[in-house]
This record gives sequence, C-alpha cells and structure tokens, in this order.
Amino acid sequence: MQPAPAPRDVTPRFHDEFLERYLKEAPMALALERWFECTILSQQKWVAPILDIGCGDGVFSAVLFKDQIDVGIDPDPKELARAAELGKYKELINCFGQSIDKPDGSFNTIFSNSVLEHIEDLRPVLVEAKRLLAPGGRFYVTVPSDLFDHYSWIYQSLSAAGLDDLADRFRLFFNKFWKHYHYYTPAGWTRLFEQVGFSVVDHQEYCPKQNCLLHDALAPFGGPSMIAKKLTGRWFPFPRVREMYAPLLASLVKPMLEVDPELTAGGILFFALEHGSATRAPD
Repeated sequence: MQPAPAPRDVTPRFHDEFLERYLKEAPMALALERWFECTILSQQKWVAPILDIGCGDGVFSAVLFKDQIDVGIDPDPKELARAAELGKYKELINCFGQSIDKPDGSFNTIFSNSVLEHIEDLRPVLVEAKRLLAPGGRFYVTVPSDLFDHYSWIYQSLSAAGLDDLADRFRLFFNKFWKHYHYYTPAGWTRLFEQVGFSVVDHQEYCPKQNCLLHDALAPFGGPSMIAKKLTGRWFPFPRVREMYAPLLASLVKPMLEVDPELTAGGILFFALEHGSATRAPD
C-alpha cells in the first residue's frame, strides 16, 4: 500500500437546528433519533481526513456538517447515488466496511452512526477501522444498548401483563425486523471494541425510555415515507411541502426532548474510541 497522507489539522464546521433540518429530510421518528446523535457528535473533536463508514444516502452528514468531509463508504449503490446528489463527500466508495481501499492510517477521524448493529460479522469491520485510523485519531460510533428492544410499547405492554415469554419472543422479532445483530450493554460493547485494540475514551447513553417510546409510537407513521424511499430514493415525494411545515414539527416536539450527559439506562449508546490498551468497561 502507498504510505498514508500527512494528517491535515482541519476541523469541520457544524450546522445548528439539527432537528428542524432533519425533519425536512426524514420521518419524525428517525429525525428524533438522529437529532440526539447530531447534537452529541457536534460536541466532539473532529480532525480531517474524515471517513464515514456506512454513509447511506448522505443525509446525516448533510445535516451535521456545514463543510464537505473526505470519504463516505456504503455497499448500496442507490444510496451512494443520493449521497452524491447532496454533495457532502469529496469521495464516495461503493464497498463493504471490512475492505476499504485506503492506506493504513489514512484518517484522523472515523465515524459510524447507527450502522455497526446491522453488520452480522462485525469484527472484520472494526479491525479495518483500526487499520485506517491514524495514531491519536478518534473513532465515533453510535449503537443500540441491550435496552433498546425493551423500550417499545408492545414489549412494555406484554411485560406489564406478565406475559414474559411472549415479550421475549417479540424482542426477537423486533431485532430481526430491524436487522439488529448486536445490542449489548455498555460493558459488552466495550469488550468488543477492546478485543480489536481500541480503548474507550468517552461513553454516553442517550434516548431514555420515554424518548424511545415516543420514537416507537411515531414509527408506524413513517410507513408511507419508507415506501417512497424504496421507490424513489427519497423519504418524501414532495420535499418542498415537507420543508414548509418542518419548523412547526420541530417546535412541537423539541420541548419534550433532552440530551442528558448523565443519563443511565439509555436505549442508545455513543462511544469515542482510540488506539490503545484495554480500559475499564463502563458500569
């Protein structure tokens, strides 16, 4: 392989009003979750070159960053075509995460937002991320906790009725439907990251039970948008109309939501990783 390029001490700029921006592009349930993630990630240290593992249609980066970032990769060419339209990446690569054609240490920052849980054979992807991360760089990930599948109305109702076996069967269906292969405790995720040579330098839980239940209640209303996405590559067939009332939606739901850095028992987890020796797993 060619030697890695010299690091560039460039920090990207971030947008604001993440919720309103995301509501213009995606259904309510998805926008609420991504708002938390944009808020958390915008508070981290970012240094170019930057790699987005699992960039999808590029909407997340378009909402988060004001500036272009370096590289996005995704195995779905249709999603990459949409990402190219948004123009947020200098380079887009159609590939899987375990085999990215870049030299060792090419990136000072790597991130993977709500992607790792969907990769059945995850270890090779983590090994590849570690290979591509420059010494002293950061790898930011967001992933579900072992509580995410508990924080749904159906599971909560079955559990409250004492139907524990049926509730557990629903959890299996829930994760199969959403293609969640990995959903661990903070300590479980930490052990997985440490096994490939990362150390956890920061960890945060978000999406408390009440917010996950709100997300779950709103998810069915996104059905028509999911159909539109499959057919057209966009969530909304009439994006101009959505843009008109997205600010109103944001003003209605934002007062109900809060990012609490001291939260425990969150349905979703944020990790900041570096090269390094093993660290104590979060409690």
